[in-house]
Amino acid sequence: MTRLYLVRHGQASFGAARYDQLSPLGERQGRLLGQHLQRTAFRADAWLSGTLDRQRATLAAMLQGLETPPAIDSHSAFNEYDHEAIFAAYLPRIMEELGLTPDQRVAFFADTRQFQRAFARAMQHWVDGTPHDREPFETWEAFQARLREGLERLARSGHERIVIVTSGGPISFAVQVALGLTTEKTFALNWTIYNASVTELRLRRGALMLAGFNGVAHLELAGDPSLLTYR
Repeated sequence: MTRLYLVRHGQASFGAARYDQLSPLGERQGRLLGQHLQRTAFRADAWLSGTLDRQRATLAAMLQGLETPPAIDSHSAFNEYDHEAIFAAYLPRIMEELGLTPDQRVAFFADTRQFQRAFARAMQHWVDGTPHDREPFETWEAFQARLREGLERLARSGHERIVIVTSGGPISFAVQVALGLTTEKTFALNWTIYNASVTELRLRRGALMLAGFNGVAHLELAGDPSLLTYR
């Protein structure tokens, strides 16, 4: 049996010019997780991440302070979907669907609840394969196939315990496979995943089983509510 520990990256730089980098809080979240794993004498046969900066940096923060850091690897199979490209492609359509004019764009982005609703619409357009006029990007079907292939590769690796620092999308998809969730429920699940949380899955005879979801005890023990973030 193979145990997979899927870690969502720490808080990235949402709203900044470059999203794909950890915020100071995100670095702290990664360090706290690493310290917790050290205190509990956690061991893994393989440590890896996706190839995105926020994923690599989270893994590096987790492994700070170790006298003998383990060998690490990265695989693009566990990268997040390109949410920025998807949202930009469907934003004009969504603005029209919501009855908003270009002049209302700034206010629209300032309203967190309205932005979340619009982002969910963009994801649905992506899943549905709605046409757009931007450069092509990875489809929902290709995203699923990429992750499936990555999980199958890990199942064949011979390792018993594997830590993977990834993102909310891949974690949600893995849980979808384990529980047989609908696409709608999978995206709803995605919005609930904390930064630097741990989800445990087990691979046995080709079947994926959920053993633990969205664990953040390492953050709660720090006694700082600001450590619990979603983006």
